[in-house]
Parts: sequence; C-alpha cells; structure tokens
Amino acid sequence: MGLSRNSRYDDSEVMGKAVEAEDGGIQRCLTEMVRYGPMAPIVRSAPDGKILLRSMVVGYRKQQKPLRESLTTELLFDFRAVVSNPPDEGELLIYARDRREDIEDKLYELVLFLNERELEFLEAYVATQRGSVVSRLLSDDPWRRVLLIEAGNASQTQVGGKNAVPSTLNFKGLTPFDIPYYWTNVANTPSLHWPYPDVNIAKALGGCGIHNAMLYVRPLPSDLERWQMEKWTWEKTLKIYMDIEDFDGPSSSYHSTRGFLRTSPAALDSPLSSEFIEACEGIGIQRTADFNAPDGRVGAGYYHFNTRDGVRESAVKAFLDPVVDTDTGISSRKNFQLLTDTTVTKITIDDMNVTSGVEVRYGNGTRQLIRLAEHGQVILTAGAINTPKVLMLSGIGNRELLQKNNLPVKKHLPRVGMNLQDHPVVGMVFECVIYRKIDLDAELKRYLKATRTPDHTNASSFGLFGSPGISAGAFLIPPGSTLPEIQLTLFPRKSEPHMSNTRDLNHAKQVIVTIALLHPLARNRVVLVHDDEDSVDDSTIDDYLIPRVTSEVPEHEAEHLREGDLWKMTWAVGVVRQITAAMAEKGQIGAEISPGIDVTSTKDLNKWVLNSVFRNTHWVGSASMANSEDEGVVDNHLRVFGVKNLRVADASVIPLIPNGNVHSSVVMVANRAVQIYREDEQEERHIRAKHDK
Repeated sequence: MGLSRNSRYDDSEVMGKAVEAEDGGIQRCLTEMVRYGPMAPIVRSAPDGKILLRSMVVGYRKQQKPLRESLTTELLFDFRAVVSNPPDEGELLIYARDRREDIEDKLYELVLFLNERELEFLEAYVATQRGSVVSRLLSDDPWRRVLLIEAGNASQTQVGGKNAVPSTLNFKGLTPFDIPYYWTNVANTPSLHWPYPDVNIAKALGGCGIHNAMLYVRPLPSDLERWQMEKWTWEKTLKIYMDIEDFDGPSSSYHSTRGFLRTSPAALDSPLSSEFIEACEGIGIQRTADFNAPDGRVGAGYYHFNTRDGVRESAVKAFLDPVVDTDTGISSRKNFQLLTDTTVTKITIDDMNVTSGVEVRYGNGTRQLIRLAEHGQVILTAGAINTPKVLMLSGIGNRELLQKNNLPVKKHLPRVGMNLQDHPVVGMVFECVIYRKIDLDAELKRYLKATRTPDHTNASSFGLFGSPGISAGAFLIPPGSTLPEIQLTLFPRKSEPHMSNTRDLNHAKQVIVTIALLHPLARNRVVLVHDDEDSVDDSTIDDYLIPRVTSEVPEHEAEHLREGDLWKMTWAVGVVRQITAAMAEKGQIGAEISPGIDVTSTKDLNKWVLNSVFRNTHWVGSASMANSEDEGVVDNHLRVFGVKNLRVADASVIPLIPNGNVHSSVVMVANRAVQIYREDEQEERHIRAKHDK
C-alpha cells in the first residue's frame, strides 16, 4: 500500500532525531524515518537493528483509522521514533508535533502497523563488493529503486566509515582505510575479514578494494581475446577502462581524465626502488615508462595506484561518495538505499525458477525476507569466494554437492564454485643494508597537513603515509612463452600481508621481492564445509556451511601449482637472484635470507617453492561466463543459466584470470554489467511493445 509515483508527497522529507526507547524491552533508536510521505516511509534503525518498512497502515495507537487526510509530512516539524525488535512484532511508534496554526504544539502519538512481514523493494538488489559500482550506476536512472546490501560496515571516511583498525596514531578525520601506508594493517585485521580459513577477503563496504595494495594494472588485449565472449571484446572493454579512469599523470592517448576513479603515478620513489629498476636494466631487462601502455607491459618500471590527494581511491569511495552522506553513511538519493552490517544468506527462487527476493541477516541476528518487485532483478556481487556460497545456499550448484549438504536443488549447475583462479606467489627475502628509523608522528603531521591543502604539483608532498610503501616492479616473459607470465614486486622495508601471515619474519629490516605467476595452469574450487555440525539447524545453515578453497582436482596435493607452473616460478627465482646480486655489488641490499644461498638445485628450489607458495587473493572465475551451462555459470549477459532475474557482476564471472593485479578488471566488469543490463532492458521493452501491438 505504498505511495504512488504521482503523489504530492514524493518530494517531502522529514529527518528524525534518534531518541531513547520509552517502552522498555529490546528497542532501537531510528536515525532516518519519513520519505515519500507517511504512507510509505523508509525506516533506518541505528546502529545495529536495520529495518526497512514499506507496506503498512498508518493509525493512532488506539484507533487504526487512516491519517493520510488529517496529517501529512508537510505538517510535521519534529518527530521521534522507536521500533520494536524483532520487526515482526509489528509496530513503529512515532511522536509527531503538528505545525498547524490552530493547534498549539500538539503532540500526536502515531503507530505504523505492518501489513506484512516481508519487505518490498522495487528494482535491483546488489550484495557487497562491486555492488557499490553497479548500484550507484543503476541509481543514476531516477525511475529505479535500488538497494545495496553490504555484509560489513562502512569503511572509508567519505562513505561514513570510522576507525575500525587499532592504532595509537590520531588520524584526525581519516580512517586507516583512507591512508595508503596502512593497507597492510587493514589487510591483517581479522575483524575486517570474513571468518574463512586462508582466503583473506575483506568484510567491509567496498570489499577487497579497501584493503588491497591499490595497484592499477589493466589486462592485456590477449586476456580478453582468450575469454571468447561476444560482449567482452578488447575494443568494448578498453572504452570502459578509459571511461572509468581519471588519470593524474602525463597526458596520453591510452589514459583518460573523464572517469570517476583516480589513478596516479607512484607518489613516493624510495631509493631502493630506483636501484631495483637500474639493476634490472643492468641484467638486460628493459625499462618501461607505463605498464598500462600499449606494448609497455614487459620490463621494469613504476606502478600506477588508485590514490587521490594522498588518500586511497577505492571503487566504493569513487562511486558512492557523491550519493552517501559522509557523517551518517546514509544515501542522499531517494531511489537508492544502503544497508550495511546486513548479510545476504540466500536468494529466494520460486517453483518456476524465477528470482523472488533475498533473505538477509542483520547484525543483531534478526532475519528478514526482502521481496523483489515485478521486473526487478537481483545482481549478486559477493566476490569469487562468497558468490558461489550464496548461489549454493540458494539451491544453485552441483546437484550431488547440494544434496550432500542438505540444500534444496533449484538449478543443477555443476560449474558453480569451479574454475577458481589466483596469482600464486612466493616471496624472496633479503637483508636491508640501508636502514633508517622513521619518526611516525612527524610523518603523520606532514601527511595530514598535505591532505588538507594538497599540492597537486608534488605527489611526494604526502610523504610516507601517502604511499602504499611499494612503487617498483617488473613483468617478465619466461623461456618458451610469448606473454609476460611473471610479475615481480619490490617491498622495501614493508611487509607483504599475505606472506606475513604464513611465516615469522622480522620484516622491518628486510626487503621482500614477490614472484607472482600470472597465467597459472592450476585451478581451484569453492566448496561448502561444515564449520560446527553440533549446532546445525535449518535456521542457521548459512552459518555452519562456510566456503573452503581446495584443488579442483582433489588428487593434486598442492592446489596452487601444477608441474607446468612450477618451473616458471623457479626460473623467476634465478632472475631475482641476478637482480639482487647487482644491487648487492653496489651495497644496496644484503644477503639472501629466503630461500637462502644453499638452495640451488632444481629439486631443492622446487621444494622451496611448493612449501613457500601462498595465495595472492586475486580470486576470479568461480561463477564464470560461458556459452553453455555445462561450461560455466552465467552467459555473456551475466545472467545465471536457468534462473530468471538473477545476474552476477563480480570477479567470479571472469573466465580466465587477467595479466597483473585484477582490481581494475573487476571494476570494469561492474561497469560493463550495467551497460549490458540497460541494453537488455531496452530490448525487452521493444519486445513487449511489439507484443502489445
């Protein structure tokens, strides 16, 4: 019984003031209440009881008669609201003052009685991670109603984030998510991750884009050619990369300044980084000015980063900042709503395999069904680990595995969770000869001053905190290959977060060179395993079934590498030894700590690589695009095979992992998904118009 689009109350809005509950019991204060008139309010509880109410009857507490004619939002100048928890208790209490001149400061006590427990929304539902891109772009169309559901909490300052990472430093208005140098601290904070073993994926608004190293590396044209997807050619996707980018470097034909997402050259060039590049040149590796330039990938050089004026430029910041209030984290658009601390537990699908909505669990444990309106769609963007989990919990996946976990079978898609890919990586460790202590307080003062009054002519003015602590790397072509399959990255006196989780290293006085394999033969899969079988019941199935990454071929002992991968990694160890030997001759680097100078034979190198390889968390492919449901999970429109009104638009749809860091490609996928969604809508309208004639 919501308000119609042509209602006189569409533009009226009254903001509420949160107050203490007066009735006792488990009640929650509300921070936002009436939009679109009292007949169809959008209700937001704070901080831990998020509730969205749409269909309801308005009435006095003791007289359930309609109030639409006697009291409107135009007559309210103040109100206070509390809500019972759980929401199916069915009433929302409002204290509203009447501003009519003939009634002096009269206090009305109103109650909103729920018509139904189910919550209704009108357009698209998007869950987590790349959802920030998809939902923002869809909400640019004013006729849509878009809901973004995020399992974590707000992250960066400009989207309502607070300090969620322990620190003795005072960031004065910024959060650790904002500060580039703090990325490893964020990446190593367990409370900001999903509680899954060995995958290290972020649980916060923005997903892994708020704890990665901020490297901006586009794929190669050959990467898109290998996908063999009609709607995902290099020509079509290159335009999107250009449309996304706001490049803060020298003008060129292969960079753009028209996009939302700032990319910048390395802000801080450490002496060790420049020496690394010179040493590469000394052993015959060419220098490249831009890894993202045509024919510029191969060689040694400096990376580009997603930073703006010394602050992390994540996709969530770039796309949601214009539509989300900085102080509250609440959407400023009437057609776009954001729910944080709200986990999608499954997608609901009717007997005709039509998507009908999503089930969610709020942070306080309350569960709710959110119903999809006619012609609406669910767009799943939970990432390459959680997307297969949500699909399987919804009854979409391998029939045998679903039945094994007592899950319903809505659609047998055997490739759900399969084809998971990463860039496996090892880290070689060396002594740091040139070591200096850093005054963090002085550096922070410098940084905060620079962020308040940015010097756009001098990127280094932000100092240590304005840089992720890395800047140099190299892409190498192994013997017998035609593509750069090895990526080297130098970490001067800075930890590599995934590596520091796997071995005990005193990294403060050490240098790390990581070796990543860019086109691995190995394939993994996401399976659901029982976390705690003793506490199993139907209402908590999403809690005790958690995703686990294993080898796609169970008999393979090491899921990271196949035999064809292993020799490329050991070859790269030899190249790094040549580079660091040249640096050592000039007194720039010390002895090799790991694997150690005694590890020289092929057998010993293979053993070291297999024992030392770790996950890079560049996960893609677990719900991949394909031309048929035997080969993948979604078609090249990103529609899930055999399920209507359900799409996926995250890293899981990428069929083959791109060359280099994948973040830029995941943002591209989200943007392209919106383009295709709109194209499909237009085509459907044409079809319906023809049918009506």
